[in-house]
Amino acid sequence: MKTSITYTLITAALLIAGAILISCEKVSPQGVLMGNTSVDDRVQQSMINNSYFGMSWDKTLADTIEEYSFLVGSDSHITIDPGRLEEMLDIGMENEDLFFCHLGDLADTKPEYYYNTELALSKASQKWFHKYLVPLTDTLGNVYTDTTLFIDQRTNTIYREDAFDFLWPSSLPFYPVVGNHDITHNGWGLYSRLFKTTFYEFKVSTIIDGDTVHDRFIFLDSANGTLGKYQIEQIDNDVFNLLGEQKLIRHTFVFTHTNIFRPSLNEFASTYCREELYYILDKLADWNTTIAFWGHVHAWDERDFGGVHHITMPSMNFVDHPNGGDDLLVRVTVKKDGSCKIDRVGLYSKERSRTELDKLGYYTKAK
Repeated sequence: MKTSITYTLITAALLIAGAILISCEKVSPQGVLMGNTSVDDRVQQSMINNSYFGMSWDKTLADTIEEYSFLVGSDSHITIDPGRLEEMLDIGMENEDLFFCHLGDLADTKPEYYYNTELALSKASQKWFHKYLVPLTDTLGNVYTDTTLFIDQRTNTIYREDAFDFLWPSSLPFYPVVGNHDITHNGWGLYSRLFKTTFYEFKVSTIIDGDTVHDRFIFLDSANGTLGKYQIEQIDNDVFNLLGEQKLIRHTFVFTHTNIFRPSLNEFASTYCREELYYILDKLADWNTTIAFWGHVHAWDERDFGGVHHITMPSMNFVDHPNGGDDLLVRVTVKKDGSCKIDRVGLYSKERSRTELDKLGYYTKAK
């Protein structure tokens, strides 16, 4: 009798595990359970790349800009058609959002899918360049034609046209973190070639009544369902310390992939161990986090906990939402008085035919 019960329980467990894996297209046990790289290795490489490439995306807004906004998406799972990513970037440029954030699982892990992702971002870079950058002039009004310098008048950031490329250090203000699908089948090599890092921060500085205040944007690697020992050590070593500017920090926004709250009973719960979950919640409180953004579970959840507003994002891909939806993105507007407005933004593009995608230069032969 005991043997029969044991076999029954094992069979049930295997059936449940199989259902979970089958329910998410292109999911492998590696992607769900472990991935091909450790978070410690990725964070160490990220820190080396941050230093080697001199990465800095800090922004200082012009005195005339009293508020700014940024757009957040998640789980685009790009394959042959990066149309939803294109739409997100077009919407952001139309609204003049200052930058874009993505919460992981950007592309499913095949080289051709990363080629399509890279091409979509490259096209968006050119749109962004021509929309926001103007020739830089000297004090006499002469254009710097010899070095082809351009300036973003919103942030006074200077770019060289011949060095302008979406590849990081990025000119297009697109800031992703890595997700579990990004690291399967040696996917970290594809991801890191484009984005170099998944553990970083930048700040947006604004002059308010003569004083400069900073809003922090922190990006963490949780693609394996854990922050890992090395990443936690770096956080505890104050890698995100603003060197004496703590009193001038107005907002902190944190972005990562693996969720900590379960949106509903039939959604995945957090995969962090209990002690690490407490650590994360305590650290968000220590940073006085205004909003923490999470992805992974492909479902919306919004709640306040421990003085922090938590938003878990739905997916923006064609598989989950073939006809789009009114609420697949989030726009945060930071106002001069320090208040934050949260709006949900729709995506409506339909998946295109292979013939149409071929004409646009995308790789469509992958199955």
